[in-house]
Amino acid sequence: MNNCEKSISDLVAVISKFKPGRQLKKYIGHARFPNFKGLENDALIEFDFPFTAVVGANGSGKSSILHALYGMPEGESTAVYWFSTDLDPIEAKKRNPPRYIYAHWHDEYNNYVETRKARVYSQKREYEYWEPTKATKGDNMGELPEKEYPRKDKDRWNPVERQVVNLNMRSVVGAFDRAFSYGLPLSDLTKKHEEMKAGAKKIKRVLRDDVQSWKLGGGPERVFENRDLSDEEVEWVSQILGRKYDSATYIKHSLYSGQKSEDISVVFSRGIEYSEAFAGSGEVSVVEIVVRLLEAADYALVLIDEPETSLHPGAQRELLRFILEQIKRKKTQVVVSTHSIEFLTGLPESAIKVVDVKQDGKSCILNQCSPYVALNRLGKSNGRKIVYVEDPMAKIIVDHAIMTLDPGEVEACEVSVAPGGADEILCRQIPGHILSGHDCYVLLDGDKKKVDAFTNPVSVPEDKQGELGEVILQEVGVNPKFSLSGGDDPAGTRRERIGNQKDYLLWVEKRLKYLPFICPEAFLLEKVYGISRVEIPNSQAAKRMLRDRLPKTLTAGDEIGAVKMLLDNVDLGDKDFLNIRAVIQAWLGFV
Repeated sequence: MNNCEKSISDLVAVISKFKPGRQLKKYIGHARFPNFKGLENDALIEFDFPFTAVVGANGSGKSSILHALYGMPEGESTAVYWFSTDLDPIEAKKRNPPRYIYAHWHDEYNNYVETRKARVYSQKREYEYWEPTKATKGDNMGELPEKEYPRKDKDRWNPVERQVVNLNMRSVVGAFDRAFSYGLPLSDLTKKHEEMKAGAKKIKRVLRDDVQSWKLGGGPERVFENRDLSDEEVEWVSQILGRKYDSATYIKHSLYSGQKSEDISVVFSRGIEYSEAFAGSGEVSVVEIVVRLLEAADYALVLIDEPETSLHPGAQRELLRFILEQIKRKKTQVVVSTHSIEFLTGLPESAIKVVDVKQDGKSCILNQCSPYVALNRLGKSNGRKIVYVEDPMAKIIVDHAIMTLDPGEVEACEVSVAPGGADEILCRQIPGHILSGHDCYVLLDGDKKKVDAFTNPVSVPEDKQGELGEVILQEVGVNPKFSLSGGDDPAGTRRERIGNQKDYLLWVEKRLKYLPFICPEAFLLEKVYGISRVEIPNSQAAKRMLRDRLPKTLTAGDEIGAVKMLLDNVDLGDKDFLNIRAVIQAWLGFV
């Protein structure tokens, strides 16, 4: 384990012990969405760890969750990001307005309290806004205590008071790049170059003369910040990007012609001096994150949309380490949306939330997921049924077996490797597929098979349903991990667990099958090398026996190629191939 990975592991261990009301002040514990954008009604996201990674496909609602979080604290409004237009109107409703409810820790009350914010629109106002409203029983909000507490009114808990640091890394662009891309058209290149040179001359003067304010022609301010990065900032930027910077100057301005936003110029020095015009976009984004997080107040709420933008994997891991270090130091709460495995690996599963679009178009939230499962869910193919297998070797054999199917049948099916192995698939992935309604199937190696048929839970008497967990363990071989609502209702939790166990047994009965051999290696040993199945005691022995027969110099990639060549020696009419094709065709509904 290198230094970065060890640091991440150590930081996760420390932060895991942080508790609301102790280290974590004014912490947001969960948010509920009775009616909010594309999320399903009453969707719930829980913040069980100070760093939360929200994963989902484009358009699933990740950014919507960040926009809601942005508007939760006192003085902030979700209307900054979500407002009604002629193209995308928001229907004004009194009985069921767009709204969310969130729990935040109240020190004096020594518990979480819930605040409700709803979208309010009035023709008397020229704007729309989100305001805290009274607690409502219809949204399952509890009674307010009679005792007086700070931030409590007669009918509501007022919003939490916290600083919000909001960063959308897709929109963090160096001033040069934005002016060049959005200024004069490229067809007038001479004028564009003149425009850029004029802006650069102004920035050079700001640097040379340490200009802190510039109002062109008596107009609005054009220089908003101009300073050298501190030693700590330079050190973190160097560590994240993996190169040594001697110094850097940070300028926030709108000095290019036609520039209206407060964009960033950074002049780096590392043996040579250069501006963001020659720097990579990743350098600018890392500087912005480092600057904003180091200046953030203790206990701030930090929101980062796609922090991986323009960063290579090593820099992403170092950035994760930096963010976790700030949580440790400042007890901040950080929520990021991401598509990157680098921001998930090493986190507790309770820190990873998956936003998944269901068949009805609404998005549900899975509150616990492993990194590989979370990202694997993003690869779902529209209109195609996915068959998950354990490893690349199994995929090669299944793909080969179905190659003789009708082209339409082949097109309707996608064989995909589910990272993590069989136990990960059975224990964690299948409960996730059930929750999201993901139309998929699982074909595992034969050595995982324990029974010829799974118990139908409908046939289990009510007084025996408490034993369904044992049934699953005996027939499938795992204790599945279900996401339960929690709370102080043991009877309700038991009913929910039994319901999940029933759903699990029904799912595996229809969607889980096994290959007709203990493992792909055993199949090849029998079909290619003529070794009887009774001579192969288990899958580990089969893997070893196949490796002994392949050239020693083969790499992992070469080995896959060698296996494909070996399969050419197996008759496509082989009974095991026929068995696999029959299973796939049944799932596709063609038999």
